Amino acid sequence: MTILTVGFTCLDLVCFTSSDFEQSGTIPSDKIVRCGGGSCANTAYLLALWGESIYHISHLNDDTYANQIVCELTDAGVNTEQFIFSEKMITPLEAITIDEQTGAQTVISHRLTKPPKLTETEKNKLNCFIQTVSGYKHDIVVLMDEYEAELSEYIINHLPKTKVIMSIDSLSDSSLYLAQHVDYLIVTERFACAFLKLKKFANSEEIKRAIKKLRNLTKGIIIIRLREKGCAYLDHKQLIIIPNFKNQSFDKTTESDIFQGAFAYGISYGWPLQKTLLFANLSVAAKNKQKRGRSAMPNLVDISRAGKIFNKDFYQHF
Repeated sequence: MTILTVGFTCLDLVCFTSSDFEQSGTIPSDKIVRCGGGSCANTAYLLALWGESIYHISHLNDDTYANQIVCELTDAGVNTEQFIFSEKMITPLEAITIDEQTGAQTVISHRLTKPPKLTETEKNKLNCFIQTVSGYKHDIVVLMDEYEAELSEYIINHLPKTKVIMSIDSLSDSSLYLAQHVDYLIVTERFACAFLKLKKFANSEEIKRAIKKLRNLTKGIIIIRLREKGCAYLDHKQLIIIPNFKNQSFDKTTESDIFQGAFAYGISYGWPLQKTLLFANLSVAAKNKQKRGRSAMPNLVDISRAGKIFNKDFYQHF
Protein backbone atom coordinates (compact mmCIF):
# COMPACT_ATOMS: atom_id res chain seq x y z
CA MET A 1 0.00 0.00 0.00
CA THR A 2 1.02 3.64 -0.45
CA ILE A 3 0.88 6.28 2.28
CA LEU A 4 1.62 9.96 1.76
CA THR A 5 2.33 12.27 4.69
CA VAL A 6 2.12 16.03 4.17
CA GLY A 7 3.05 18.37 6.98
CA PHE A 8 5.43 20.20 9.25
CA THR A 9 9.05 19.06 9.14
CA CYS A 10 11.86 20.39 11.29
CA LEU A 11 15.18 19.68 12.97
CA ASP A 12 14.87 19.04 16.71
CA LEU A 13 17.29 19.51 19.58
CA VAL A 14 15.66 17.71 22.52
CA CYS A 15 17.09 18.12 26.03
CA PHE A 16 15.89 15.90 28.88
CA THR A 17 16.27 17.78 32.16
CA SER A 18 15.78 17.24 35.88
CA SER A 19 16.15 19.32 39.04
CA ASP A 20 19.69 17.89 39.48
CA PHE A 21 20.74 19.14 36.06
CA GLU A 22 19.20 22.54 36.67
CA GLN A 23 21.15 22.94 39.89
CA SER A 24 24.45 21.99 38.25
CA GLY A 25 23.73 24.19 35.23
CA THR A 26 24.74 21.51 32.72
CA ILE A 27 22.98 18.77 30.77
CA PRO A 28 25.00 15.58 30.00
CA SER A 29 25.41 14.74 26.33
CA ASP A 30 23.48 11.47 26.74
CA LYS A 31 20.43 13.56 27.72
CA ILE A 32 20.45 15.50 24.43
CA VAL A 33 18.97 14.13 21.20
CA ARG A 34 19.39 15.81 17.83
CA CYS A 35 17.18 14.46 15.05
CA GLY A 36 14.56 15.32 12.51
CA GLY A 37 11.14 16.19 13.87
CA GLY A 38 7.64 17.29 13.00
CA SER A 39 4.65 15.04 13.61
CA CYS A 40 3.98 13.94 10.01
CA ALA A 41 7.71 13.54 9.33
CA ASN A 42 8.05 11.32 12.41
CA THR A 43 5.10 9.25 11.22
CA ALA A 44 6.73 8.83 7.81
CA TYR A 45 9.89 7.63 9.55
CA LEU A 46 7.88 5.10 11.58
CA LEU A 47 6.06 3.70 8.55
CA ALA A 48 9.32 3.37 6.64
CA LEU A 49 10.64 1.41 9.63
CA TRP A 50 7.69 -0.93 9.15
CA GLY A 51 8.59 -1.44 5.49
CA GLU A 52 5.73 0.56 3.98
CA SER A 53 5.84 2.50 0.71
CA ILE A 54 5.84 5.99 2.20
CA TYR A 55 6.20 9.45 0.69
CA HIS A 56 6.69 12.61 2.72
CA ILE A 57 6.19 16.13 1.36
CA SER A 58 6.98 19.40 3.10
CA HIS A 59 8.49 22.86 2.61
CA LEU A 60 12.14 23.50 3.47
CA ASN A 61 14.91 25.90 2.57
CA ASP A 62 17.75 24.31 0.60
CA ASP A 63 20.29 24.60 3.43
CA THR A 64 22.44 22.45 5.73
CA TYR A 65 19.63 21.83 8.20
CA ALA A 66 17.31 20.68 5.40
CA ASN A 67 20.00 18.34 4.12
CA GLN A 68 20.23 16.68 7.56
CA ILE A 69 16.44 16.30 7.71
CA VAL A 70 16.16 14.81 4.23
CA CYS A 71 19.13 12.46 4.65
CA GLU A 72 17.72 11.00 7.87
CA LEU A 73 14.33 10.32 6.27
CA THR A 74 15.84 8.98 3.04
CA ASP A 75 18.19 6.65 4.93
CA ALA A 76 15.16 5.26 6.79
CA GLY A 77 13.43 4.48 3.48
CA VAL A 78 11.12 7.48 3.12
CA ASN A 79 10.68 8.83 -0.42
CA THR A 80 11.56 12.54 -0.14
CA GLU A 81 11.85 13.40 -3.84
CA GLN A 82 8.75 15.60 -3.76
CA PHE A 83 10.01 18.01 -1.09
CA ILE A 84 9.49 21.69 -1.95
CA PHE A 85 12.68 23.75 -1.51
CA SER A 86 12.15 27.51 -1.51
CA GLU A 87 14.45 30.47 -0.87
CA LYS A 88 11.46 32.17 0.83
CA MET A 89 11.16 29.32 3.32
CA ILE A 90 13.00 28.98 6.64
CA THR A 91 13.94 25.41 7.53
CA PRO A 92 12.12 25.03 10.87
CA LEU A 93 14.23 24.43 13.98
CA GLU A 94 12.91 23.50 17.43
CA ALA A 95 14.66 23.39 20.80
CA ILE A 96 12.66 21.24 23.23
CA THR A 97 13.30 20.74 26.94
CA ILE A 98 11.49 17.91 28.71
CA ASP A 99 11.41 17.47 32.48
CA GLU A 100 11.99 13.76 33.09
CA GLN A 101 10.09 13.82 36.39
CA THR A 102 6.94 15.70 35.36
CA GLY A 103 6.97 15.32 31.57
CA ALA A 104 6.50 19.10 31.22
CA GLN A 105 7.77 20.49 27.92
CA THR A 106 9.08 23.83 26.75
CA VAL A 107 9.37 24.36 22.98
CA ILE A 108 11.23 27.19 21.29
CA SER A 109 10.45 27.28 17.56
CA HIS A 110 12.26 29.07 14.74
CA ARG A 111 9.86 28.87 11.79
CA LEU A 112 7.49 30.79 9.55
CA THR A 113 3.87 31.03 10.64
CA LYS A 114 3.00 29.31 7.37
CA PRO A 115 5.02 28.23 4.32
CA PRO A 116 5.24 30.47 1.22
CA LYS A 117 2.64 30.12 -1.54
CA LEU A 118 3.28 27.42 -4.14
CA THR A 119 4.81 28.66 -7.39
CA GLU A 120 3.76 27.36 -10.81
CA THR A 121 7.07 25.48 -11.06
CA GLU A 122 6.39 23.77 -7.73
CA LYS A 123 2.84 22.92 -8.79
CA ASN A 124 4.19 21.36 -11.99
CA LYS A 125 6.54 19.23 -9.90
CA LEU A 126 3.61 18.08 -7.78
CA ASN A 127 1.54 17.41 -10.92
CA CYS A 128 4.18 14.99 -12.20
CA PHE A 129 4.12 13.15 -8.87
CA ILE A 130 0.31 13.11 -8.77
CA GLN A 131 0.17 11.72 -12.31
CA THR A 132 2.54 8.90 -11.32
CA VAL A 133 0.69 7.79 -8.18
CA SER A 134 -2.72 8.25 -9.84
CA GLY A 135 -1.90 5.16 -11.88
CA TYR A 136 -1.83 2.96 -8.78
CA LYS A 137 -4.76 0.54 -8.61
CA HIS A 138 -5.18 0.85 -4.85
CA ASP A 139 -6.34 3.78 -2.72
CA ILE A 140 -3.66 6.10 -1.39
CA VAL A 141 -3.79 7.12 2.27
CA VAL A 142 -2.93 10.77 2.88
CA LEU A 143 -2.04 11.89 6.41
CA MET A 144 -1.77 15.64 6.88
CA ASP A 145 -1.56 18.39 9.47
CA GLU A 146 -2.74 22.00 9.33
CA TYR A 147 0.71 23.57 8.79
CA GLU A 148 1.00 22.75 5.07
CA ALA A 149 -2.58 23.81 4.31
CA GLU A 150 -2.12 24.90 0.67
CA LEU A 151 0.10 21.94 -0.15
CA SER A 152 -2.31 19.47 1.47
CA GLU A 153 -5.34 20.92 -0.29
CA TYR A 154 -3.60 20.92 -3.67
CA ILE A 155 -2.68 17.25 -3.37
CA ILE A 156 -6.05 15.95 -2.16
CA ASN A 157 -7.92 18.02 -4.77
CA HIS A 158 -5.83 16.63 -7.61
CA LEU A 159 -5.24 13.08 -6.39
CA PRO A 160 -8.11 10.61 -6.92
CA LYS A 161 -8.82 7.51 -4.83
CA THR A 162 -7.56 8.88 -1.53
CA LYS A 163 -8.44 8.24 2.08
CA VAL A 164 -7.52 11.37 4.00
CA ILE A 165 -6.54 11.44 7.69
CA MET A 166 -5.89 14.59 9.66
CA SER A 167 -4.62 14.84 13.21
CA ILE A 168 -5.00 18.18 15.01
CA ASP A 169 -4.44 19.57 18.49
CA SER A 170 -5.33 23.25 18.17
CA LEU A 171 -8.03 25.45 16.71
CA SER A 172 -6.86 27.44 13.69
CA ASP A 173 -8.36 28.69 10.45
CA SER A 174 -6.31 26.21 8.41
CA SER A 175 -7.22 23.21 10.59
CA LEU A 176 -10.92 24.06 10.50
CA TYR A 177 -10.77 24.55 6.72
CA LEU A 178 -8.87 21.35 5.97
CA ALA A 179 -11.14 19.31 8.26
CA GLN A 180 -13.86 19.63 5.62
CA HIS A 181 -11.84 17.44 3.25
CA VAL A 182 -10.96 14.48 5.49
CA ASP A 183 -12.33 10.97 5.95
CA TYR A 184 -10.90 10.60 9.47
CA LEU A 185 -10.37 13.51 11.84
CA ILE A 186 -8.26 12.65 14.91
CA VAL A 187 -8.45 15.29 17.64
CA THR A 188 -7.02 15.45 21.13
CA GLU A 189 -9.08 15.68 24.30
CA ARG A 190 -7.73 19.21 24.71
CA PHE A 191 -9.05 20.20 21.28
CA ALA A 192 -12.45 18.60 21.88
CA CYS A 193 -12.83 20.17 25.32
CA ALA A 194 -11.83 23.58 23.97
CA PHE A 195 -14.42 23.19 21.24
CA LEU A 196 -17.10 22.50 23.88
CA LYS A 197 -15.61 25.00 26.36
CA LEU A 198 -15.00 22.29 28.98
CA LYS A 199 -11.98 21.76 31.22
CA LYS A 200 -12.15 17.97 30.84
CA PHE A 201 -14.61 15.18 30.14
CA ALA A 202 -16.41 14.01 33.27
CA ASN A 203 -18.39 11.17 31.70
CA SER A 204 -19.15 9.32 28.48
CA GLU A 205 -22.17 11.50 27.68
CA GLU A 206 -19.94 14.57 27.41
CA ILE A 207 -17.63 12.67 25.02
CA LYS A 208 -20.61 11.64 22.91
CA ARG A 209 -21.88 15.23 22.82
CA ALA A 210 -18.41 16.44 21.79
CA ILE A 211 -18.24 14.02 18.86
CA LYS A 212 -21.71 15.06 17.67
CA LYS A 213 -20.73 18.72 17.77
CA LEU A 214 -17.38 18.09 16.07
CA ARG A 215 -19.29 16.48 13.20
CA ASN A 216 -20.12 20.02 12.07
CA LEU A 217 -16.47 20.36 11.04
CA THR A 218 -16.20 17.41 8.69
CA LYS A 219 -17.91 14.77 6.61
CA GLY A 220 -15.48 12.23 8.05
CA ILE A 221 -15.34 10.08 11.16
CA ILE A 222 -14.36 11.83 14.39
CA ILE A 223 -11.88 10.12 16.73
CA ILE A 224 -11.04 11.73 20.08
CA ARG A 225 -7.76 10.72 21.69
CA LEU A 226 -8.21 10.67 25.47
CA ARG A 227 -4.57 9.94 26.36
CA GLU A 228 -4.52 7.52 29.32
CA LYS A 229 -8.26 6.88 28.85
CA GLY A 230 -7.91 5.56 25.28
CA CYS A 231 -9.81 6.90 22.27
CA ALA A 232 -13.46 7.28 21.32
CA TYR A 233 -15.70 7.43 18.24
CA LEU A 234 -19.37 6.98 17.34
CA ASP A 235 -20.60 3.87 15.54
CA HIS A 236 -23.93 5.17 14.26
CA LYS A 237 -25.35 6.50 17.55
CA GLN A 238 -23.37 4.26 19.89
CA LEU A 239 -20.27 5.61 21.65
CA ILE A 240 -17.31 3.24 21.31
CA ILE A 241 -14.34 3.74 23.64
CA ILE A 242 -11.17 1.78 22.86
CA PRO A 243 -9.30 1.78 26.19
CA ASN A 244 -5.56 1.92 26.63
CA PHE A 245 -3.64 -0.85 28.35
CA LYS A 246 -2.99 -1.02 32.07
CA ASN A 247 0.41 0.28 33.21
CA GLN A 248 0.95 1.92 29.82
CA SER A 249 3.35 4.86 29.97
CA PHE A 250 2.91 8.06 27.96
CA ASP A 251 5.48 10.25 26.26
CA LYS A 252 4.38 13.46 24.57
CA THR A 253 7.39 13.59 22.25
CA THR A 254 6.36 10.80 19.85
CA GLU A 255 3.15 9.32 21.28
CA SER A 256 0.76 11.04 18.85
CA ASP A 257 3.12 10.37 15.90
CA ILE A 258 3.12 6.63 16.62
CA PHE A 259 -0.64 6.58 17.09
CA GLN A 260 -1.43 8.34 13.81
CA GLY A 261 1.14 6.25 11.94
CA ALA A 262 -0.38 3.01 13.20
CA PHE A 263 -3.84 4.36 12.40
CA ALA A 264 -2.80 5.18 8.82
CA TYR A 265 -1.26 1.69 8.56
CA GLY A 266 -4.54 0.01 9.54
CA ILE A 267 -6.61 2.19 7.22
CA SER A 268 -4.26 1.48 4.31
CA TYR A 269 -4.88 -2.26 4.72
CA GLY A 270 -8.63 -1.85 5.02
CA TRP A 271 -8.92 -2.93 8.64
CA PRO A 272 -12.13 -2.23 10.56
CA LEU A 273 -11.97 0.97 12.58
CA GLN A 274 -12.08 -0.79 15.97
CA LYS A 275 -9.16 -3.06 15.06
CA THR A 276 -7.21 -0.10 13.68
CA LEU A 277 -7.63 1.92 16.89
CA LEU A 278 -6.71 -1.05 19.07
CA PHE A 279 -3.55 -1.53 16.99
CA ALA A 280 -2.75 2.19 17.30
CA ASN A 281 -3.07 2.04 21.09
CA LEU A 282 -0.91 -1.09 21.20
CA SER A 283 1.74 0.58 19.03
CA VAL A 284 2.00 3.45 21.52
CA ALA A 285 2.29 0.93 24.38
CA ALA A 286 5.12 -0.86 22.52
CA LYS A 287 7.38 2.19 22.45
CA ASN A 288 10.86 1.56 23.86
CA LYS A 289 10.91 3.36 27.21
CA GLN A 290 14.71 3.20 27.46
CA LYS A 291 15.29 5.18 24.26
CA ARG A 292 14.41 8.67 23.07
CA GLY A 293 13.18 10.35 19.92
CA ARG A 294 12.80 8.33 16.76
CA SER A 295 15.03 5.56 18.10
CA ALA A 296 12.27 4.77 20.63
CA MET A 297 9.70 4.04 17.93
CA PRO A 298 8.54 0.40 17.90
CA ASN A 299 8.97 -1.96 14.97
CA LEU A 300 6.34 -4.57 14.13
CA VAL A 301 8.14 -7.21 16.21
CA ASP A 302 8.03 -4.91 19.24
CA ILE A 303 4.29 -4.46 18.76
CA SER A 304 3.73 -8.21 18.45
CA ARG A 305 5.63 -8.76 21.71
CA ALA A 306 3.67 -6.00 23.43
CA GLY A 307 0.45 -7.67 22.33
CA LYS A 308 1.49 -10.88 24.10
CA ILE A 309 2.47 -9.00 27.25
CA PHE A 310 -0.60 -6.81 27.51
CA ASN A 311 -3.03 -9.28 25.94
CA LYS A 312 -6.42 -7.69 26.75
CA ASP A 313 -5.35 -6.04 29.97
CA PHE A 314 -7.45 -2.88 29.67
CA TYR A 315 -8.39 -0.20 32.12
CA GLN A 316 -11.90 1.18 31.65
CA HIS A 317 -12.25 4.86 32.64
CA PHE A 318 -15.85 5.29 31.45
